[in-house]
Amino acid sequence: MAEPVAGTVLGGARMTDRILVPFAGPGAGVGGLTWGQRKVWTLMQQAGTSMSMGGAVPVTDGRTVRDLAAELRFFLSRYASMRARIRTGADGALIQEVSGSGQAELGILDVPDDGDPDRAAKALADQWEATPFDHAEEWPIRMAAVRSRGVVTHAVVAISHVATDGGGIAVMLRELGERDPVTGEPAKPASALGPLELAAQQRTPSVRRQNDFSLRHWERLLRTAGPRRFGPPVDRGEPRYLRGAFESRALQLASKAVAARLGVSTGSVLLAGYAVAVARLTGITPALVQVVVGNRFRPGLADVSHPLSVNGLFLVEVADASFDEVVDRTQRASALCSKYAYYDPAELEQLRARIGRERGAEVELSCLFNDRRIGVGVEPPAPAPSRQELEAARAGSELRWGEPFPRYQDTLMIQVGTAADTVELEIHVDTHHVSVDEVRALMLDLEALVLAAASDPGLPTGVRPTPAESAVSAAAGSAVSPG
Repeated sequence: MAEPVAGTVLGGARMTDRILVPFAGPGAGVGGLTWGQRKVWTLMQQAGTSMSMGGAVPVTDGRTVRDLAAELRFFLSRYASMRARIRTGADGALIQEVSGSGQAELGILDVPDDGDPDRAAKALADQWEATPFDHAEEWPIRMAAVRSRGVVTHAVVAISHVATDGGGIAVMLRELGERDPVTGEPAKPASALGPLELAAQQRTPSVRRQNDFSLRHWERLLRTAGPRRFGPPVDRGEPRYLRGAFESRALQLASKAVAARLGVSTGSVLLAGYAVAVARLTGITPALVQVVVGNRFRPGLADVSHPLSVNGLFLVEVADASFDEVVDRTQRASALCSKYAYYDPAELEQLRARIGRERGAEVELSCLFNDRRIGVGVEPPAPAPSRQELEAARAGSELRWGEPFPRYQDTLMIQVGTAADTVELEIHVDTHHVSVDEVRALMLDLEALVLAAASDPGLPTGVRPTPAESAVSAAAGSAVSPG
């Protein structure tokens, strides 16, 4: 490992020192982007950010600057997407160039003896999140060690979303922890497809057939659903685009109880609850939701680090049914959603535009759901909590609002956080379509619905079919796609 070099600027932030980290790895070459990378790139351009992943992580195990440099070397050497630069080719299409070797910088940020390393680490993480990557010139990973009185207190990491996603981060952290404790070498050779290999695979006939099956599924649902998810916009001033967080221990207990009774995952219960709550808020049925699908369940993709997550399309009828029935329909509709969430994003946009022209109105797809938890399986049988226990937990539920977005492309998105002992719902909302008061009502209704369902298997949703959609509602949640 190289010796420290005098201060530098890394990702727009001034460092005290740096260490140059050489790396080398397989998968070098030039080619197109994968479907997942292309989807993320489009979202990044719309948002005006790199949608970076990471943050400031306290170091409490005695790791040194050299240890963090070894971790950075591991990431860059093992994962080809960390060595990819993206630019526009001669034909105007995006290409990525994966380098076989090179060097990166581990920044070192020394905090004055009377300074606050927690605050310094968070400030650096915030600055990196707000500073887009230069993908044509910069490696898509930034990493720094924050030091106080000569001791590393935090590691700060930012990775561009075009280089990884939540599932990819999980792969990277798992394989980092599996390294040989003496040599620091990987426990096993890398077997996952790099981005250039996967992009080439996605051009093969067999994968193109999967693309065709997926697009047929989307077409069926886009022709089944009504065109609107929410009402017309209302100018409610600024800030327009907000992010919030709803935390509910009661929702955790109740969703586990319903899931255990039905032999499903809590993810199915929360998605069903979200679909019902949105329908009760808007009066629009069937519920049509874009659900983020990780795609690492597909053969050969379990250990891929670069982005695989794309949106699947989920349609379920929530009217004239019990909540348990909606959960059952959600199970079946989710399976189809995941099965057909592997497609060329450019061809999907062409399909959406064509259907919009033929129907005379574009089908709005601005209601989204993303369960960020990984490996959530069927809930095992367990005694249901008492109503008193649920109500006591409910007293601690809280909705908080954070920093607004400068811009946001969709109307409403709910993300399930990774906390183990509570349900954390991160909310992204366009308040010109869904007001702050409506968001609050939606969260409380979702919570109340699942709490009531925990003790009442026959609980009705209380939703009536949208009159204009009643003729097609029977198709939602019951039709099976070809393929």
